[in-house]
Amino acid sequence: MSSDGQANRVRLDRDRYRKLVAASGTDRERLVLRLAGEAGLTPTEMTRLEAGHAETRLHDGGVSHALRVPDGGGGTARLAPLPTDLESELTAYVGPDADGGAPVFEVTPRRLQMLVGSVADRAAEAADDPALERVSSADLRRFFGRDAVERGVPPGAVLATGGWERLDSIDTAVSDPDHETAVSAFANARPPVAVDDGPAGPQGGLDPGALRDALDRLDAAVVVLGPNGRIHHANRSFERLTGRRVDGVVGRPFGSLVLDDGLPGEYWRTVATEGAWSGVLPYARAEEGAVERWTRASRVPDGAGGAERVVVEIRERDADPTTGRSHAVAAAVRALGERLADETTRDGVLQATTEVLARGEAYECAWVVDPSPPQGLDPLATAGVEPSVAREYVADQSALVDAAREVAEDGTTRVIPVEPTPPAPDTPTLVLVPLRHAQSVHGVLVLAARETVSIEDSEREVVTDLGRRVGLALSAAEWRHLLLSDTVLELTFESTDPGSLFVSASARLDCRIELDGMVPVEDGLLYYVTVAGATPEEALAAAREAGEARLVADRGDATLLEVAAPAASLATPLIERGGNVRSLVAEDGRAELVCEFSPDATVRDLLEALREAFPESNLLAKREDERSAASSSAFRESVDDELTDKQRSVLRAAYHAGYFEWPRGSTAEELADSMDISSPTLHNHLRRAQQRLLTALFEEESRPLAEEGTDWDS
Repeated sequence: MSSDGQANRVRLDRDRYRKLVAASGTDRERLVLRLAGEAGLTPTEMTRLEAGHAETRLHDGGVSHALRVPDGGGGTARLAPLPTDLESELTAYVGPDADGGAPVFEVTPRRLQMLVGSVADRAAEAADDPALERVSSADLRRFFGRDAVERGVPPGAVLATGGWERLDSIDTAVSDPDHETAVSAFANARPPVAVDDGPAGPQGGLDPGALRDALDRLDAAVVVLGPNGRIHHANRSFERLTGRRVDGVVGRPFGSLVLDDGLPGEYWRTVATEGAWSGVLPYARAEEGAVERWTRASRVPDGAGGAERVVVEIRERDADPTTGRSHAVAAAVRALGERLADETTRDGVLQATTEVLARGEAYECAWVVDPSPPQGLDPLATAGVEPSVAREYVADQSALVDAAREVAEDGTTRVIPVEPTPPAPDTPTLVLVPLRHAQSVHGVLVLAARETVSIEDSEREVVTDLGRRVGLALSAAEWRHLLLSDTVLELTFESTDPGSLFVSASARLDCRIELDGMVPVEDGLLYYVTVAGATPEEALAAAREAGEARLVADRGDATLLEVAAPAASLATPLIERGGNVRSLVAEDGRAELVCEFSPDATVRDLLEALREAFPESNLLAKREDERSAASSSAFRESVDDELTDKQRSVLRAAYHAGYFEWPRGSTAEELADSMDISSPTLHNHLRRAQQRLLTALFEEESRPLAEEGTDWDS
């Protein structure tokens, strides 16, 4: 994403955002601003929003909320975070009796954009800040993205929840975390911006009745405690678990639910200092006896600025109360979750993972391996064991190698019995956990249990989830490094796989095909390719066999096509893993692709990803190259900084599609149809982009340096 210092943009900070929200005069205005600035919704998405799209959920024992953002086709595009007080405001706006399918805003996206402009005008006058006049819904979404990153939300989670599919400064699409993982990251971050209640704003936070109804729909048993530790509410699942009626426990101390008042001494201290406690507790049943269950208590705000509450989540997980192993595993996982928030590099994430887990009571030592190299399991990070010992930990090395590879391939956690070599600790049970995110496997975490124990399914579930969290942290570190690095890893691949449009068409038509450019659109990428040595009719027919295509220009000796065929493009699997395509040329049934990655990228994983889609592919060359500040002109850099994502995409599509040529290679209507936007929207983006280009060209005054930060656009 490009730096944010453009003269025609407004960089909203929290203070400006609060002033903007304070200037809203109606419920609708306030809600529209907040849905864009705190949930990341676009005006189009808001017009699709229905009353039933807001959800209440549990995350690590705490109540949180999310929006199922509709995709316009009856499905869900993504999950967006919904702060508690914003959920209350949305609920109050649609009304308690609203049907789940009732639209929230029965207006057009353009009307909502105009609404934002009206509020911006009032805010500029009230705050004596002329810059606020230029605030748009895109500026509000950029604020959502920047503020989330500053609060500690991983970049990948922000991209996924905001609906962004690429990091603009490197012109690449990235794989999103899954919906649940992405929205859960917001629950672990620092609190969102607090806005003052407007004259039409909700009072008193979430309605208690609405909260009770929401909790009663959950399968997990939930108990809500007041600031004094007494029970305010318990849901129906709690009644099923203990046989005790809700009205019989409300008002009593939480400790009275535990057999013989056996609440651990560190329970309240941990909740007060760390915000959460987890472990196994024996809950007294209505009849004699007790039932032991995995418990997590989290301190959460009440959504109205008042005293905090504690939400206790009780799950049906088996545990061994004699060894306390489940408690030890939970403590290690909690400690690692807190540590990961402070790590921003790949090495830091790996070292933190091994150190925290080896320091706890559940595991003797921990290390991370890359299972791909055939020469053995050289550790990427170790703790509690020397690297040389970890490398030769077991006598039957091949068993560990094979198990690690299987874990990486199928993404499942495995437990294997081993016979350690003499220098290794006597821990005959190893747990192998994939560090996986999306399609990328960053390695395998090897955990050596402290003693001979039976690893229960509950522990496997916990460490598998931990592996996904570490994998997400590693992906975020790689994306961050690629954004900031002065060097890039340049890889050259070749392919003769007939599944590729470039390979098959160049062989069949005896022609040369070259990728001119790619343009991000709502459903993926548009490819602009030049075909030389074949007739326009032949080239178009071949492209349409792989997907949608249209003829842009017949240049006599070459044909320019616009193609939407992601499954048939060699570039797609590499773009999905953070690649920036530099060139792609195919001739005589052979394609050569040059792509840039972060210096930390694992070449073997990238090659395997390409071969998974196109088996007949190979790596030709790799080299590291310095990013040169002079690699492009100062003019191009300044222009690139001026454009929003949408403006850049529309401008690039117009350029490649011959819109600016005479006669034109494509009409505005054809371009708009290809990008799945309306013709007025296309013209709007084009006019704004052209204005910024001309401003950069003719502006004689020195331009300010771009501010540091992340540019988030709609």
